[in-house]
Amino acid sequence: MKNVHVQRYDQSQKKAWDSFVAYNNPFTFLFYRDYMDYHSNRFTDYSLLVFQDASLIALLPANISNENIIYSHQGLSYGGLIYDHSKWSQQFEKNIFQVILDYYNAIPVSKICIKTPPQFYGPHVRRQMDVLSTLGADVQKSFLSMAANMEPPLKIHKSKHKRFRKHKQKNEFFIKDDNDFKAFWNQVLIPCLEEKHQAKPVHTLEEIVELNKYFPENIIQWNAYLEDKIIAGITLFIKNDVIRSQYGATRLGYEAFAPLDYLYIYLFDFYYAKGIKIFDMGSIPPNDDLSYPKGLVNYKKELGCDTYTQNQYVIPYAN
Repeated sequence: MKNVHVQRYDQSQKKAWDSFVAYNNPFTFLFYRDYMDYHSNRFTDYSLLVFQDASLIALLPANISNENIIYSHQGLSYGGLIYDHSKWSQQFEKNIFQVILDYYNAIPVSKICIKTPPQFYGPHVRRQMDVLSTLGADVQKSFLSMAANMEPPLKIHKSKHKRFRKHKQKNEFFIKDDNDFKAFWNQVLIPCLEEKHQAKPVHTLEEIVELNKYFPENIIQWNAYLEDKIIAGITLFIKNDVIRSQYGATRLGYEAFAPLDYLYIYLFDFYYAKGIKIFDMGSIPPNDDLSYPKGLVNYKKELGCDTYTQNQYVIPYAN
């Protein structure tokens, strides 16, 4: 491509980066620098801006590891090339990727890993997958991404729907978008992850509270209460027509009430009434034998989820 050059991102370009994201990325707020940089102490940023003459035409959110591996992006749910999909062709995307590969190869890096968004985020995802394949990228890992179409009739399992109606009739739970992250993190999420998965939330309480300050319209905490006690919660990441459930958990000892099921179905109804149709319930990584945990997959299917592909590609020696 003529007069195309690449620059590594630095803080002086924050305004230009964010403005480009605002106009060319309708599905997520994760690529704004205030979100990407909250964990800058964990990842060495190696994001790129692509210019044609003086015009910014594309972005690649990325970080570099100690092994000189480029990832797009380890601190985000996914990465990939950001550009105006309505203006430029698939050949344009391929050419831009080649320019980026040449740039990284001169560093040099050992390989480049790109995790694409789930396919339900739009036809441009399929285009990017095709482009990466033509550039010699291999699928390193295939995630099972799950999302519910909230348009009635919902495909929720009969037993879950029946229990939801029963609880709703009794007015048993109090549901509120109170953004009480502290109660959910300390009383529900952290104990649940420790007990059941020997894990911790990706975001600390302090981080999610800070991110909520930056993105108050996009990060929402919904909690379910029983007799004034928090018993479940869901942390939502929202952007335009897509909702993502970032965290969801039930307080230990209250599983029999199934408050998380109730909260999910409540939110399906609530946000569909606002014109949103897709509820992203996250992606599931494969087990060592490339299977997926049946219990988790079945749980999400019973809440009406369909399954989609989300691939992580690897390009060795970016040449």
